[in-house]
Amino acid sequence: MSETATRPLRALVIGESLIDVIIDGDTRTEVPGGSPMNVAIGLARQGVDVAFVTDLGRDKRADQIELRLVSEGVDVYSPLRAGRRTSVALATLDAAGNASYEFDLTFNLEYTDMPENGLADFVHFGSLATVIEPGATHVDALVAKFRPNALVSYDPNIRPLLDPDRDAARERVDRHAAVADIVRASVDDLAHIHPELLANPRERSESTTERMIAAATERWLASGAALVAITDAERGVHLATERHRIHQPSNRPAVVDTVGAGDAFMAGLISGIDILGLRRQAHRDELAALDLTALRRVACWAQRTAEYTVGRIGAEPPTSVELLNAERGVRVA
Repeated sequence: MSETATRPLRALVIGESLIDVIIDGDTRTEVPGGSPMNVAIGLARQGVDVAFVTDLGRDKRADQIELRLVSEGVDVYSPLRAGRRTSVALATLDAAGNASYEFDLTFNLEYTDMPENGLADFVHFGSLATVIEPGATHVDALVAKFRPNALVSYDPNIRPLLDPDRDAARERVDRHAAVADIVRASVDDLAHIHPELLANPRERSESTTERMIAAATERWLASGAALVAITDAERGVHLATERHRIHQPSNRPAVVDTVGAGDAFMAGLISGIDILGLRRQAHRDELAALDLTALRRVACWAQRTAEYTVGRIGAEPPTSVELLNAERGVRVA
């Protein structure tokens, strides 16, 4: 295994940023969000040097987003176009804190300045940015540009309202998984892209869930992924390489809401891999060959990152210091 790096990981995150309008009973809150943006912030809070390529509007909501990113230490790359409104996701929370969404979105990366090619150790992409044209085509081109040097992670983060054609969604997800070294998906994602196993995604049984996890894992590993992670909320997480399969049970944390939980897991997964000293495409084979102990270390770090996040309101991932203190039983006022 590679020696631990002496400089911060340099990550490039590509995807949407937007305003989350959170409806919780009679309370309405507007906060910057978007899955890739949440991943970028989660990485920055764990000491990663992050560049974020996104499509910002030109309005007061965009100013909120940019202020949030800059205050977190994230470098922002966005096209300069006047008159564009900021994308919005309306998240309505149920009694259990689970979110359902409505969207008003645009995504276009044309005329965007980019970080210098070759600087990124890690590239993360996914979510709505891979669905909405013309930006989705731009994302594909950027991943192809940076992939020869960097490890690549992908999270489909499917929203059925934007992906009504389940077969087309599966084709796209499989295509993107084939260019990624790490694929993370939720069981809800799998339920949507497996119509042959589940006619109604809302009615999945435990046995069907197991079949979907097995089918997606084998398919994505066969297409070239070194590591596949499937998150299943309170039932834990499944991690797989060609050599090993593990299930990491949930610690059953108290849940305030689940907004940003999957994104926090993704940030924790990338950080956990970096803790092992694995970064850049040159380490892809070492990632695929992780032993069980190392695989469980990565799973635990990512899972704790997500579980810390669901214990507070909104997409607020922990810092690495908070995680280490929680691991040691230290409370910080």
